Amino acid sequence: MKKGLMFIVLAAGLCGITKAQGQVEELIVEQRLPGYKTSFEANPFWHNWFVSANFGANALFAEHSSQAKFRNTITFMPELAIGKMFNPWWGLRLQGGGGSLHGFTYDAKSMIHMHYMHLNIDFMMGLINFFAKYKPDRVFDIVPFFGVGGMTRKHQQSFTIHGGVQARFMLSERFDFNIEFQGLILNDKLVKVGGFPNDGIGGLTAGFTYRFKGRGFQVAPKQAVIAEMAAANLVLANQVTELQNRPPEIKVIEKEVIRPVESKDVEIYESIPSTIPFRFNSAVIQDIYDPLIYNIGTFMKNNPNVRIRIVGYADKFGPINVNLRISQERAEAVANMLKREYGINSNRMVIEYVGKEKPYYKSNNKWNRCAMVEIIK
Repeated sequence: MKKGLMFIVLAAGLCGITKAQGQVEELIVEQRLPGYKTSFEANPFWHNWFVSANFGANALFAEHSSQAKFRNTITFMPELAIGKMFNPWWGLRLQGGGGSLHGFTYDAKSMIHMHYMHLNIDFMMGLINFFAKYKPDRVFDIVPFFGVGGMTRKHQQSFTIHGGVQARFMLSERFDFNIEFQGLILNDKLVKVGGFPNDGIGGLTAGFTYRFKGRGFQVAPKQAVIAEMAAANLVLANQVTELQNRPPEIKVIEKEVIRPVESKDVEIYESIPSTIPFRFNSAVIQDIYDPLIYNIGTFMKNNPNVRIRIVGYADKFGPINVNLRISQERAEAVANMLKREYGINSNRMVIEYVGKEKPYYKSNNKWNRCAMVEIIK
């Protein structure tokens, strides 16, 4: 009868979990939506910062510039910028540059050589990450940008409007190569007043961007789904525990059992490996899996001679070096929690990590976002 009741409770719990899993299926569909329809987890302040350096040429478009030969209008143009992406498809940067400009008098009879500096803040928008499904290892993106700033030349200052487009190529986790076409609109006093309603500077540059640690974003799951699954698991666990602790309703006839003599040479425990899943591109242990770590830590405290192996895995998406790093961080996260929360000594844990090269789960790639714990000699 006790087994029958336990079966009924398990069936009811599984029905609740199945409902929550159906909501997770809806969440997976949402994660296939374009970037602008996808929710992302909060971006820590120090993540996704970048610095870039570009070099190229620019030309001044002012009074009488059209009367000069185009090659005479071209000058060297350096640019430096620092910025941050707040999600995959938009960010802000502060860009500065300067150099020299060539202006011309009437009929381009003489050239005016002038030095200038400018500083502007730009809004940047990744078009492909905006309209397509987000991919952390996307190689190419088109990034329009526009902003405002200021320019100075000797005693002249001007408010500027800045804009252009960048072609971005991902070379590695840390470096991008980018090509930019950009322009500045400023007041009409750089050469002389008249002609064009405003003066302008156009430029074409190329350079490299360095990405600091923490590049990438995590798609945010629905908190309601997580909460419902956690609640269903908790209810099921409490009900099973209650049934297990109930006194038996039938008379138990005890029989003498001849137990085999334990061999001191046996050093291997036969057990099912414990899997700790992780979110995509994350090495943070979710609260819902804390009971798994608790069970492992308690077992090791009660069995001081037991040692474990923790193996970190990653799914097939992304570069090899990135997946190898994230699998290492997942294994270390489990080991650190066992040391910190349960006092397990490091010499009782063997840490390994294989990235995506040796997946544990062949039939379901997303299950490989995990750390596997097994008992060894």
